[in-house]
Amino acid sequence: MTPHLRKWLFETLYKNRYLYRFASTVPFAGQWRVWQGLVLPRIHGQDILELGCGLGDLLADMLEAGYMCRAVEHSPQMVEAARATLRRRHVGIDAWIIQGSAQHLPFSDHSFDTVVSTFPSEYIYDPDTISEIERVLRPGGRLVVIEGAHLEQVGYFQPVLLLFHLLVYGSRAFSATKRQPIDGDEHDDGAFTTEELPGIPFGALIPLEQSGLQRRSQRVRSRRWQVFITMGEKAVTKGTP
Repeated sequence: MTPHLRKWLFETLYKNRYLYRFASTVPFAGQWRVWQGLVLPRIHGQDILELGCGLGDLLADMLEAGYMCRAVEHSPQMVEAARATLRRRHVGIDAWIIQGSAQHLPFSDHSFDTVVSTFPSEYIYDPDTISEIERVLRPGGRLVVIEGAHLEQVGYFQPVLLLFHLLVYGSRAFSATKRQPIDGDEHDDGAFTTEELPGIPFGALIPLEQSGLQRRSQRVRSRRWQVFITMGEKAVTKGTP
């Protein structure tokens, strides 16, 4: 699939909550929500901003967990869908989801402890986006980006889905799945294995260092999938308590 056609497809899906729900569920063997949930143990602090909240599922999860959350979403269709999710799950209020741009965040400096973005589009590679994230993060704050995920070739259904991913994303869909030498920590919690992978190429296009954020790269694996997480941590300034 050409980049132009792929962009048209994603933009079409993003304008219809029902197509978006289907596209984020069936092609990923129902694991999309599991992958989103990997954000929760990586949250730092209490005040959270989500960029590109989509249908609002993760936002509702974070609110139910007791975090103070705001969200910025570019698509008016997804803003309404996310607000409907909050109403259905009886958390938050409509005003906490703002239609806007990640490159021009409508918040004051040092407003949030963590900024999260799951499966973002090209905005996450824009230096203006990262500069804005750094601005609204408090010292010691953290950006958490779930940039991509891949199903493994297990069972009968997932190999078929992998062929679909190859059609849509091309060979880059599998470029990060090769097992890399580990130069860091590996943690197995029984369900998932988390690896710290310094120097790994995924996430390299997110210009964290340009805005002074320290990069961390993690891969989370289960028997069925791999997820790639990039974090940017803001330094604690001198004199900060």
